[in-house]
Amino acid sequence: MHGFQKSLRGISFLIADSNSYFSSLLFSMLKGFGADKIVQARDWGSAVEALNSTKLDVLLCDVMLPPGGGVRFVRGLRTDATAPFRKIPILFMTTDSRVTAIKAARDAGANMIIVKPISPKSLYERLTWVAFDTRPFVETPTYFGPDRRFKIEGFPDGQGRRKGDLPVEVAAADGAAALSQNEIDSLFAGARAG
Repeated sequence: MHGFQKSLRGISFLIADSNSYFSSLLFSMLKGFGADKIVQARDWGSAVEALNSTKLDVLLCDVMLPPGGGVRFVRGLRTDATAPFRKIPILFMTTDSRVTAIKAARDAGANMIIVKPISPKSLYERLTWVAFDTRPFVETPTYFGPDRRFKIEGFPDGQGRRKGDLPVEVAAADGAAALSQNEIDSLFAGARAG
């Protein structure tokens, strides 16, 4: 498998990209990762037809997917409460690396975004993340999709916005229990060296 640790055998993919050359390139990469079921679609209609007729596990969707673009297509998939494929993991592909383009894809409900041109290594890393490390889905009046938070680093003012977020309290330095800055630095130096 050319250094890739997990085979993607048994995971089915839909490549939704109007560019036949790029789609065949992705197809070859997926085959190289061990994928044995890959469906290709060139537009919204054929993508929805594939999703309705075949059990698919991961969608790779291009930003330019005709007729109305990948962002609108992904948002439509996520907001259709009756669709059995509403929660399919989506890897969004784009040539536009601007923050506004990345946020638009994320806000439409993409699990992960990858910028073209795509190397086999970056595609594999994102696919294994999307396929094996699923995040819970969040539904609000304006968004349905995977939780956009990857990790909790603390909440502003110690309080999160969601019902399930518990308050975070930071204790004050307590004399004998408090570490000096030199002690903290030496702890991290050991971790960096090891």
